[in-house]
Amino acid sequence: MAMCESSKLIQRDRDNRMRINEGNPVETTTLSSESMTTSTGSSGDDYPVIPRSPLPFTTFSIEDCVYRGEGNANVVIALSQEHKVIRFRKSLPDDVPPDSGKQRAEREREFVRSVASCFLGPYAQIPEILRYDVKDIARLSEAIQALRPDKRRHMDITESYATKFPDYTFLRTKYDSDVFRSKKTFCVEIKPKQGYSRETDCKLQKCPYCLAQYYKLQKKVITARSTYCPFDLFSGVEERMKSALKGLLISPQNNLKIFNDGIVVYDQESSFSDLESVLAEWFHNSVACTSKDYIDKFCNLVHAAVLHSFTQEEFKPCSAYEICASAQQNLELISYINSDIIEKAKTLLHFAEEVCNVKGETLPSNCVLERILHMQKQPFISSEYVYNIYSKFRPLLTDDIIYSNLIRTQIVRKVRMSSYKTTKTATENTKASQETYTQTYIKDDRLRENVSLTPKLSSLPMYLENNNLLCEKSDVIHSEINGYSNEKETNCLISTEDILYLQNYLLFSCARDCSILIAFRELNTDTESSTLGEGVIKLSDGLCFLCNIGVSDLEPKSLRCIEKHRQRDTDILNAVISILEKELMLKNQSSPKNQPLQ
Repeated sequence: MAMCESSKLIQRDRDNRMRINEGNPVETTTLSSESMTTSTGSSGDDYPVIPRSPLPFTTFSIEDCVYRGEGNANVVIALSQEHKVIRFRKSLPDDVPPDSGKQRAEREREFVRSVASCFLGPYAQIPEILRYDVKDIARLSEAIQALRPDKRRHMDITESYATKFPDYTFLRTKYDSDVFRSKKTFCVEIKPKQGYSRETDCKLQKCPYCLAQYYKLQKKVITARSTYCPFDLFSGVEERMKSALKGLLISPQNNLKIFNDGIVVYDQESSFSDLESVLAEWFHNSVACTSKDYIDKFCNLVHAAVLHSFTQEEFKPCSAYEICASAQQNLELISYINSDIIEKAKTLLHFAEEVCNVKGETLPSNCVLERILHMQKQPFISSEYVYNIYSKFRPLLTDDIIYSNLIRTQIVRKVRMSSYKTTKTATENTKASQETYTQTYIKDDRLRENVSLTPKLSSLPMYLENNNLLCEKSDVIHSEINGYSNEKETNCLISTEDILYLQNYLLFSCARDCSILIAFRELNTDTESSTLGEGVIKLSDGLCFLCNIGVSDLEPKSLRCIEKHRQRDTDILNAVISILEKELMLKNQSSPKNQPLQ
């Protein structure tokens, strides 16, 4: 493949030479792995380890850096010698935070440590925080510019703080090379997207991912709609899951990549003919395989991996937040999408016979898909209700309010669960302390000056009981939210339930956009699998692989995504109507009834 055959090397001279390459990493002996490591402290379970003074700068003499790629929010640089990746936040030039991303990086790390890991367990690794000199950041941005997709270049790396993770494209545990039959490590990255919808959000016959295909088609981002459906992948039904994986192989879009020793060898930029050579190298120990056989082996292996439990101990995720039933009564929702548009789209989908199968079976306990699905199932009534809350309280809410409370709540939950494992007395004392709560008001008289708020949240009216988060019903002041007095300080109260709905929606959004990375390395057939732990997968043809799974792209979503999602949903419905009207018109014109008589 072109990407592997020739490395694209960009060099910039400085005190030390910086090399950014896309392709095979440059071999060098000048880089010390220690020179790239600066963190906030232990990445273990001790909490919290947050620096109160600026971190020292990390040396940026990078000679083994690989530009891995980027999404909407981050540029990812792989350190090939360390088997680590650095995620640099990017933004518009005029949208750089005053602290150069320090608070964001700390929040991301504590979110993964205290929240995401509660749902995902061993699949989520806690990042380190690094700090770089702005001059080095500028040089890095210049060096990778030629490798970046045109559609991503409107945003640049502008923050000095970054996060460092394990490189999930490699096995995270080192073993004696004698146990392996292959020197190559292959990795599959899948963005599974949304595999669950609440009944209140199921207004159409197609799932959100499949509906979004119409919008991508209208915008000419794709030339044909994908046959992949997330509900098939999350279904737990073997035939449907393998059909979904084949759909990803045929149309990877931004949802599938294959790596060979950390280098992308198949993605949306590749041709389908490239896939055969990649799989032929991957399964080269198979006997006389056709292209179809290779694809079947790939689907069998990945299917087994995503249903496999990689934890030796029983893993109990957080119970979904129990929200007071009274919060769901007498809701006066303001719909942000015209009901006539929804009905029109529904009718067109009916005539086009377009429908997704939303039913499925129970996934195996502790497999990665079950963990992600559990995180997506956090209750928030409906997307429409969340948007109503956000619209009403937008001037009062900040990401700091939402996440500082969410992280603190999960810490209390961990403390209590830990206390249960000690003595009964300790448990009772912990419970007593947790059942003490105070009502929190959000106050600020700067609203009349139209200044952004950053109020501190001390404690919400919530307590823990029976491992579930319960809430004390509180009244919401509706009239003062949009009609502040210019004469006096404004006092507003947002209910605990509404805070929980916002938190749960952001957790759902994070789980919907995460990535699963599955690394495979083939084992010798005579290797004793019991010595390698839980990650051994055997195929029916005798091939055996050691496998690791990691979940990435777990940074906490901003409240601003709620508005973005509302606009996206509207755009998607309009695209569905526009494309289906044209397709049905063409279909009617070509039908025998409409053909002229000869």
